[in-house]
Amino acid sequence: MKGLDAEFCESCCPVCVNARKGNRIASFLQKIEMSLTGGGCPAGRDRQKKYGVRPNEKRDARQAG
Repeated sequence: MKGLDAEFCESCCPVCVNARKGNRIASFLQKIEMSLTGGGCPAGRDRQKKYGVRPNEKRDARQAG
């Protein structure tokens, strides 16, 4: 089982993944979470450290590999 790390936020988190795909409800929930925590959950903060993008931002093609 994967822990809450950058890979979880990138590919498994039901809120972040769906928010990045454009789901309005997930985007709303993610905005609330990010404002309350100052940057997202620990997995989202790991994603920002590893990939250089916030939990609500898509990675571009150069970063995806």
